[in-house]
Amino acid sequence: MKYVALDIGNVLCHVDFKKFLDDLSEALNITLDDATYFLNRSQKLHDLGLTVMRDELKDHFKIRSPVTIDKLLASWNQCVYPDLNVLNMFNSLTEKHNLQVALLSNIGNEHAILMERALSHNGFFQNAIKHFSCHVGARKPTLLYYQSFLIEHPKFEGCVYIDDVVENLEAGSKFGFRPYHFASAEYTVADPCIATA
Repeated sequence: MKYVALDIGNVLCHVDFKKFLDDLSEALNITLDDATYFLNRSQKLHDLGLTVMRDELKDHFKIRSPVTIDKLLASWNQCVYPDLNVLNMFNSLTEKHNLQVALLSNIGNEHAILMERALSHNGFFQNAIKHFSCHVGARKPTLLYYQSFLIEHPKFEGCVYIDDVVENLEAGSKFGFRPYHFASAEYTVADPCIATA
């Protein structure tokens, strides 16, 4: 069996916070800069599993309307959606090359739950090992994140690691991962780096 570690955001899924920021700005009559500040401030805690977006919206903005919160949460949950072409590619490679896939992702609890459905194609999500920041209590690119993964799953030592963030790849390479920078506009199904993982 061969082993490969994959990021989710901007590899298997598109991540686009623009609509959420626009909706937040409109619903609360705040600037886009204020909305972006809120997202940057809360997302790290969210990724660590220390909070959920509902609580952050209530606490930071003192929103009392459940309707407003529900609309903003619906927008938040639409920020991450699968790239079916990439998912099909990895499904094909997994079957063809007998790959064991691990998903290494900075992700909060709400989006982690959504991924079960979004990445379910042909059992992809169910068959993958999940190492999510919200469950680990550490985020990429911290060394603790990668170290905890390899302690739990030593068979992945030296495997190909595919991510869209160079800083994450550099941190992973310190633990022997073979980094591969993924840009969705540039991939091909026959990419030799992925196919020989």
